[in-house]
Amino acid sequence: MAVTRSKITVVKTAVERHNGVQTVEKVTKTKKVKTTIPGTPKSKAKAPSANASPRKKPHIEELFAVVDIPEDLLLPQTFIDRHKPEFIKGVNYILLKDPSLYPCIVHLEFKAFSNKVDSPETEDEVILRYWYALISSVIGQQVSGHAAKAIEGRFRLLFEDGPTPQDTLKKSPEELRAVGLLAMKLKYVISISEAFSSPDSKLVSLDFYRSSTNQEIIDELVLLKGIGEWSAKMFSVFTLNELDIFAYDDLGVARCVARYLENRPQLLKDIQKGVNEDELLKLGLKKKGKFQTKSSKRDWVPLHDEYVKYLGKLYSPYLLVLMLIMWRLASTNVEILENVR
Repeated sequence: MAVTRSKITVVKTAVERHNGVQTVEKVTKTKKVKTTIPGTPKSKAKAPSANASPRKKPHIEELFAVVDIPEDLLLPQTFIDRHKPEFIKGVNYILLKDPSLYPCIVHLEFKAFSNKVDSPETEDEVILRYWYALISSVIGQQVSGHAAKAIEGRFRLLFEDGPTPQDTLKKSPEELRAVGLLAMKLKYVISISEAFSSPDSKLVSLDFYRSSTNQEIIDELVLLKGIGEWSAKMFSVFTLNELDIFAYDDLGVARCVARYLENRPQLLKDIQKGVNEDELLKLGLKKKGKFQTKSSKRDWVPLHDEYVKYLGKLYSPYLLVLMLIMWRLASTNVEILENVR
């Protein structure tokens, strides 16, 4: 059933949370509008067949549709206070383009961009944090979040004063295997530690990170064993806090963009038109999209990578803010990535 929002309410106070539910404390003005987010149409119940596709689950946007949106799109002060100013600028930029994302945005804090005051760090401490973020991403590859935390905890216990690249290289392969670093992960951790132990490596100089573009940093990171394009982008997002990064090839992003545009057919048509009018982008359509494979387990229809990328460009220079919102709408768990900073 389609969900229709019949009013927009201006509020002067913040949206507060009580037992996990957002509530509005004061109402000052109401304006009637009509905004419809398509839902799953009603149909008569049928006995499931052996070859039936999985039942389509309600999209989280349908749940957020009942939340009132301030006419002036003013963010709750508590939300503003909890986030970095540049991130708030990005959020406001996104809302100007799509006000319907307001409920999703204010629903919870974005931990990766919390406005907490960090203790001053020396250059060596910053580089050490960068190294640890990268090996943590390797530890988290192809295992559950719980397993990754367990391995990481055992790894840290190997070091009396905390892990460093140099001390990691002093450990025997047997010691590292004992904490759960098996096969390729062991090689990756050693390789990354070697790079961060070399004074000739660009990655041990803060000047490199300060003076390089996002893409230049990513290009250098992918030279490390165990760090691919996706891992490098996540490092840029959650460790460097770069705001103009968009992982169009991420499953969570692809899934949510597909559903997001399904509910906005005109925007999808505009994107398709824009891609087809650009000769370079149009060439990309000849290649098969990363997720455009048949799967009976999916309850969503993948869009071509070029369409996902084009959507992201509409929100530049705050692509990262859009990506975090897409992850939230896709209910993607980014806790491990947010904690690696």
